[in-house]
Amino acid sequence: MPLIFFCRILPVINSCKMKILFPQNIFTSLIADCLPLQIKDNIRFLPSAILTSQLINSKESVGLIPALDIINHSELFISKDFGLSFEGSLCNSYLYFSNSNRRINEIGLYGDVSSVEVILSKILFHELYDMEIDVKILTDESKIKDQNLLIAGDNNFLGQKYEHGISFAEEFIDTLSLPFVNYVFASMEKSSLGFINEQLKGKSAVIYSNVDEDRFGENLDSELKNYIKDNISSLVIDFDNQDIEGLNQTLRLPYFYGMIKDIVEVNYA
Repeated sequence: MPLIFFCRILPVINSCKMKILFPQNIFTSLIADCLPLQIKDNIRFLPSAILTSQLINSKESVGLIPALDIINHSELFISKDFGLSFEGSLCNSYLYFSNSNRRINEIGLYGDVSSVEVILSKILFHELYDMEIDVKILTDESKIKDQNLLIAGDNNFLGQKYEHGISFAEEFIDTLSLPFVNYVFASMEKSSLGFINEQLKGKSAVIYSNVDEDRFGENLDSELKNYIKDNISSLVIDFDNQDIEGLNQTLRLPYFYGMIKDIVEVNYA
């Protein structure tokens, strides 16, 4: 076999040994389902709150991490081509109010909570009502009744909770006029990120086709599947200049609100 052949396949073989770290939700399942088998075997689903720490401890791995984690980890390489963003009613986080009065001073965070929900909820409510709110992370489902809530992840889709919620993405976009970039692909190694970028090319079309033709979510009830099909255009995986600029501006918000001391520069790859 020609030596040039080995030179071409060796980087791919090495890259396939790396771990791909995903948050566990409906949307990452859609992405995982359209990836090649050798990559699927290396996918690990983790709580959003620990994704970045696990990624940093696994040098060659790639993770789909909460976008606001970049604030404390500017050393990471961030994909400028792919991530997970939302621009409509279908999203990963929903707001629930215990009554019609939305002028609140406290909100509970429940589900697959990350830095995104903790930081952006404070900023959003400051913009909406010019008031500071306290956030508390809730872990006991029995204590979330009659609370003002921001729920992250698939807990929104149990028992059709989302039908009574308000899309956090829509509220964020309407209030701050920025794209809601929820997760970004990141790695400690530029080459690993380049590999996953190549694997994701053209996959958004596959995802939309799978959803449109009902080739997804075998364990989901028909009502939820129809909701996803009707609103799948809200899901953005292929980033463009608008998403990147939105991410840059979103990362500056904590600085403008006095939450951090310095503006973060993103290490795009």
